Amino acid sequence: MSRLGDRDGLRDFAPLAERAVSVDGDALIRFRAGDGRVGGFVRLPYEVLAGRTIEVAGADKPSDNTVSAKQFLVWLDGGSDGAGGDELAPADAHWLSGLPPRAGWRRIERVPDTAIREVVRSGALLAQGTDTRPGQQALLDSIVLTAQPESGPPVRVPLSALSGLTRMGFLPRGGEAAVDTAPGWIRVAAAYGSTYVSDGKPLGLLSL
Repeated sequence: MSRLGDRDGLRDFAPLAERAVSVDGDALIRFRAGDGRVGGFVRLPYEVLAGRTIEVAGADKPSDNTVSAKQFLVWLDGGSDGAGGDELAPADAHWLSGLPPRAGWRRIERVPDTAIREVVRSGALLAQGTDTRPGQQALLDSIVLTAQPESGPPVRVPLSALSGLTRMGFLPRGGEAAVDTAPGWIRVAAAYGSTYVSDGKPLGLLSL
């Protein structure tokens, strides 16, 4: 069984789990704890991770647990998966991808929410005329934002990362998002959470 710890300390992950379940009823949520912080991550369609990290009392010891997002929400309300107590059925074996690194991120650019919403809105309009999964995949894989670091190649952000950011409710009105990079990964970070995509290099598959 997976022991997640204090319910109250993890309640801020409820919106993340709820939105993940709204996209996929069988969605998983993975919790990575350590140094007084817990990161919660869910997988969205089209190779996007979404997550947020919060400070949680008692989360000093490293741990890594994956559970059903739907069961997690039941557990938050005081229920369990049928076994009782503070434990849930583990689903670690069903999470087959890595996680982005905890540290080592480099900030590339900040983008106002209005620019991101306009890009996502335009993509949604195009998607209305695309009724096949390959067509939708191609659209969400399309590069809609290019951020130029002071040195090195440009960072190309696909529509899927921006669409996930708005769909998960991470980007507040009047706010902004930051484009960050780490070996193997691109992150779009906003006030309430971040989306992550691989930069297409093999190292992204090795991050844990």
